Amino acid sequence: MFRTRSVLALTVALVAGLVMVAGQPHPAAAVAFIPAPPLGWDSWNTFAARINASVIRQQTDAMVSSGMKDAGYQYVNIDEGWWQGTRDGAGNIVVDTNEWPGGMSAIADYIHSKGLKAGIYTDAGRDGCGFYFPTGRPAAPGSGSEGHYDQDFLQFSRWGFDYVKVDWCGGDAEGLNPRTTFQSISAAIDRATAQTGRPMVLSVTEWGIQSPWDWAPAISSLWRTSGDIIFFGESPSMARVLANFDAAQHPAAQSPGHYNDPDMLIAGMPGFSDAQNRTHLSLWAISAAPLIAGNNLATMSANTRAILTNREMLAINQDSLGRQGVKVAEDQSGLQVYSKVLSGSGRRAVVLLNRTGSTASITARWSSLGLTGSASVRDVWAAADRGSFATGFTASVPAGQAVLLTVAGTDGGSQGRQIVGGQSGRCVDVPNSTTTNGTQVQLWDCSGQPNQSWTATASRQLTVLGGKCLDAFNRGTTNGTAVVIWDCNGQTNQQWSINSNGTITGVQSNLCLDANGRGTANGTKLILWACNGQTNQQWTLR
Repeated sequence: MFRTRSVLALTVALVAGLVMVAGQPHPAAAVAFIPAPPLGWDSWNTFAARINASVIRQQTDAMVSSGMKDAGYQYVNIDEGWWQGTRDGAGNIVVDTNEWPGGMSAIADYIHSKGLKAGIYTDAGRDGCGFYFPTGRPAAPGSGSEGHYDQDFLQFSRWGFDYVKVDWCGGDAEGLNPRTTFQSISAAIDRATAQTGRPMVLSVTEWGIQSPWDWAPAISSLWRTSGDIIFFGESPSMARVLANFDAAQHPAAQSPGHYNDPDMLIAGMPGFSDAQNRTHLSLWAISAAPLIAGNNLATMSANTRAILTNREMLAINQDSLGRQGVKVAEDQSGLQVYSKVLSGSGRRAVVLLNRTGSTASITARWSSLGLTGSASVRDVWAAADRGSFATGFTASVPAGQAVLLTVAGTDGGSQGRQIVGGQSGRCVDVPNSTTTNGTQVQLWDCSGQPNQSWTATASRQLTVLGGKCLDAFNRGTTNGTAVVIWDCNGQTNQQWSINSNGTITGVQSNLCLDANGRGTANGTKLILWACNGQTNQQWTLR
């Protein structure tokens, strides 16, 4: 069993109508809507369960005095430890008023008095994380909300909280179904909102166990995609940062108001350097991920404060399109280029990430970013314009670090293009927007969704869904070899020639991309076959 610690944050109006999940419409719950990823602070990373009103007031004050509020940070999120599991005879939550004078409504009022938003925490199961994993302050049995969903979420709303994070320790231990459980929780929040008029944002925190990116956008505004970025008592780890970043690559699920959550920030915590802090923020910014600080705001250094409040980095994170950046190139293993489309014509944010153990040069080619002609480059952390470049930009990136850029050019390169069958008029499609290695691609009605958006890279890959490559399965070179998606690895079975005669041929096999059996219907699988000039082997990139 493993546990998670996540973020809290968000609020505002209700969203109605439809949300897009995996390229298909689903009815949306009346969840609170935020137009950009939440910015805030959470108590867990620094204080774990050892929190009280004094701690929260101190951090609230520091968010204001440090300039974080002025930079856009809003949420002060009270994580586990505020409640130890005591209820009165009617089942209502009882808190220790020695630690929380005036009760929880008083601390929510204090946060609001500073012009900020208040978040609170519970668990989906009967017994919360503090019962199963005590961190110096064990909770009693019954410290979760199972069996009290309507009662607890109505109480949170009446206390004045704007956001609620729901953890999964009890749910995991009790064998609950994450999808149906969180649907019930979302419905309880909706009922509470109907009574109080105060919308609360739901943070789904089930650690990516049951692919929440496939269902959580319909019931919440953010969902954890992996386990904790740090466990209490551990030192911050760049390996954990990279692992959580990788696990959050689900761009098809993300849109304004709906965000993949790779967990809160460890920037500024003891043991993390300024360079590591900048790399961490670069990855979360390019992902349009929630930026929920976890360091001690009252004691942070001037450098940490400057990194957290960098306006250019925050503008990338908060861009109105809400898109998640995707990997568009990896010319050598571990030397990666990520691109995020920004609002406005021809604008991109770019991360050059060096995962290797040595300093290396990494090149962002404009064709990989979907740009044509020359483009101008700005280095975000250096706050320096680097000039205009004809075909791309190369930077020397230290080992284990990243360079964050903004690029301004002209739309028209190869990023985000549909591959349309000449015979069928249908698009090359990844079924259900899955990112599972080995999934065979198919024909489907063109929808404009990310699972039909292919990028032709300078290294002759066709990439989709944040770093998956079109792949000849098992390096096959015979007629009928399945064409699938797989993690990009630089091998020749993932390299393709886009030819002037309309064919797409495998570099390794020299066979053509083919609609199996000359099929034209939705769901027709794609394979390799000897090139024969027929229209089921003709393709247009548009």
